[in-house]
Amino acid sequence: MGLLTKGMGAILRNRASKKAFKTASSSRLKLPVIKSVKPAKNLTKRRKDFEDIVKGVDKQGKSSKASKMKHDVVKKASGIHDRYEKATSTVKKYNRRLKQKTFGGATAAIAGTVGAHVAAKKKFPKYKKFAESDVKTVDGKLTIVPKKKK
Repeated sequence: MGLLTKGMGAILRNRASKKAFKTASSSRLKLPVIKSVKPAKNLTKRRKDFEDIVKGVDKQGKSSKASKMKHDVVKKASGIHDRYEKATSTVKKYNRRLKQKTFGGATAAIAGTVGAHVAAKKKFPKYKKFAESDVKTVDGKLTIVPKKKK
């Protein structure tokens, strides 16, 4: 250990190697640091469930066989919880995508209808006259009357 320290002192006394050492140990070469970790969901509920399982197994016996059984049961229960949470997450993602597709399809249908209406007004003058008029009752009969321009 002393030899390594002695060697480092000699390196740090040399100007060029001192500069290289400072550059190598500067902040820009540091690895990224994990600043926060998102906690898992339902931790309190899961902990309570596991404690209930452990208590139930403890009631059965105190032998090493019971301890192995407890370990296996807790591991199995943990796997069940994980699969359940993954499945519910997948269902939520699927439902969200389905809603997006539904809204997208409805928007496309509306845009197509509006586009067809505009195109029909350009192509057919009689349709334009009909589209830009109101239906009113005059003397008890339905008639088409031009809309009032504002």
